Amino acid sequence: MKKIISVFLSLVMIINVFALFSINDISAEAADYAAELRSKGFPESYIDSLVALHKKYPNWIFEPLNTNLDFATAVKGERKNHSQQLIQKSSGTSSSMYCNCSSCKKNGNYVIQEASNWVSASQKAVEYYMDPRNFLNEEGIFQFESTRYNGTQTQEGVEAILDGTWMHDSLISYYNTAGSYVTMKSKITYSDSIMKAANDSGMSAYYLASKIRQENGGSKATATAVKGTASPFQGIYNYYNIGAYSGAYDGLAWAAGYLRTNKTATLYSDYNSSTGKVSGTKTTLKSGQYMTWMANCGKYYRVRLYAETSSGYIAGRVGYILKSDLRTTYTGTSGSGWGRPWYTPHLSIYYGAKYIAQNYKTQFTGYLQKFNVNPESDTLYSHEYMANVAAAASESKTTYNAYKSAGILSITKTFSIPVFKNMPNDDTSEDTGSGSGSGSTSTATNTLPCVTGLKATGSDTKQIDLTWNKVSGASGYYVDIMKNGKYVRYGSTTSNKISVKGLNSFQEYTFRVKAYKNVSGTTYYGKYWVGVTYGTRAAKVSNFRSTGSNNSVIYLSWSKNSRATGYKVFKYDPSTKKDVLYKDIKGANNTTLSVTGLKNNTKYQFKIYAYYKGSVGTYNGYCSSALSASTKLNMVTMNSVTSPSKKRITVKWNKAWFSCTGYEVMWSTTSNFSSNFLSVYVKGQNTLSTTLNTAQSGRNYYVRTRVYTEKNGKKTYGSWSAVKTIKVK
Repeated sequence: MKKIISVFLSLVMIINVFALFSINDISAEAADYAAELRSKGFPESYIDSLVALHKKYPNWIFEPLNTNLDFATAVKGERKNHSQQLIQKSSGTSSSMYCNCSSCKKNGNYVIQEASNWVSASQKAVEYYMDPRNFLNEEGIFQFESTRYNGTQTQEGVEAILDGTWMHDSLISYYNTAGSYVTMKSKITYSDSIMKAANDSGMSAYYLASKIRQENGGSKATATAVKGTASPFQGIYNYYNIGAYSGAYDGLAWAAGYLRTNKTATLYSDYNSSTGKVSGTKTTLKSGQYMTWMANCGKYYRVRLYAETSSGYIAGRVGYILKSDLRTTYTGTSGSGWGRPWYTPHLSIYYGAKYIAQNYKTQFTGYLQKFNVNPESDTLYSHEYMANVAAAASESKTTYNAYKSAGILSITKTFSIPVFKNMPNDDTSEDTGSGSGSGSTSTATNTLPCVTGLKATGSDTKQIDLTWNKVSGASGYYVDIMKNGKYVRYGSTTSNKISVKGLNSFQEYTFRVKAYKNVSGTTYYGKYWVGVTYGTRAAKVSNFRSTGSNNSVIYLSWSKNSRATGYKVFKYDPSTKKDVLYKDIKGANNTTLSVTGLKNNTKYQFKIYAYYKGSVGTYNGYCSSALSASTKLNMVTMNSVTSPSKKRITVKWNKAWFSCTGYEVMWSTTSNFSSNFLSVYVKGQNTLSTTLNTAQSGRNYYVRTRVYTEKNGKKTYGSWSAVKTIKVK
């Protein structure tokens, strides 16, 4: 019995020792990370929350955004116009969150600023939503995530955000300006549209999806800005509610492009599409009459008149008006047009993303789009995307739920968190980075030599690895990174190497390092090693694909990397079993390539990577996987196309030099064969002519032919011959 007890006690001691080591390791790691956060510039009141998040999500990166603003001053600046800081009045909200100043509360009632229940937010409410520390948790942190493009985001993640709405896994369908419910001809889904908008605008796909859901999401498309039936803007869409200054109808007026007469003009009731002429009832319009676009009709627009009154927007007559009689400054794709009018959901999603990217460059988080406190902004406390003080926090929760549902919460993300001066309940003194370890600003004696041998040993898409020679007697090293022309502290390490993380892909960075040592409570520093510059790599080029081929050409395409200097495309050489450079393509926007001079009916393999030329070197992105694509069979040539008799066409062609099943001959009344076409299969390699029966006489027909082979019921085609035209007898 004693032996059993002795063994048991020994096991308990061993378990306790391991537990102690484990706890000590975790505590040491937390202490190191807390020190890293302090060295970056986070106040003490941020530390515990960020350490807890880091413990659960070690790949998350937290960066301080130093606003250089006093917190009380920032709150006062945001509240300069009370009507731009709104909160929804509901039974679940304390009345202390509503502003009760004489302008916002009259005769015992809160003044309704928007819709039926939005009132001005109190100072307490603005302070709460402006204080980042209230949202340093899993659900709140995403309002600080960058809205800039992230190539790791997936369409599945977007669909997770849209889950529960009518947009989830759905083709884009909508009411057009004529009132008909249609599906986009290109057959794209809402997530397709969002992914393309993100890629082409440089915006985060997840941010765009969250913004759409926050502004207009629901199980059905019933919100004013997306239902497509809101008079007088039928068939107009505004998925982000851009320009909705006092309601969704203002946003639709914005999305319609503010068409109006620039002089006295005439509205006609009828239009003849065959002659291009107008007729019918005439209505004289004064200069400045507003209208919304309905259709292009030659040199005229079909429009619906409208007027804005104190009770809302009122629809007027529908008719036709000369384009030249209208102001079109805010329509089209150039200048201030932004692709307006947005008469499909895709136009709204696509060009709306470009508008946000261009107009909110310095407001690159959801928080900054609500509270514009970035010191780089020229429009401090204004030019804000939404009036709702809780919008950023609400959208953050939507993003969190989507990430969680998609199983991608733990992947690397960077959060830019505002830091203010004199924040409530934060008495942290500023760490000057010199002097004693207690925070003294006295000048330390430089008793350590300068670090030598600083160099970059490699990089990844978001990381650069640095190393340097050890300094004898040093307790550790401080590493600084150049940002906006100034060095800022990145972190510290006791090792002579560090991986600098959270960087942009395809971008050069400059670093410097100095040694320090602690002696009797005082910290002494060496001099900085001269800065070293190095660049990050880029991820694989996305969407690398073949878009088509003929008998000697394969067409390649891929998605743009906006940071790239160019792309290198390689073609596999089976004789050497190596990938050989085929083309060095200069320019980030050049994303297509025709690979010519190929053999017919042959499979080829290609690879691609983007590259970036910096000031000190060229940095290659990761190479794509091999893409296989094949050329088609050699095309045949038509020798003659004649019309021997009424409603008949005789076609003759040359014989294919390789074995084939036969030939397909197609004829049509349209030159591109998009409609009104028929085809016939002529079997036999040696059968080189056929006679076609047409439906009409005296009309031009277009003819083409191609070779085909058939195996196990599946046809394989060569490329089409050139088209020939014949007027049928």
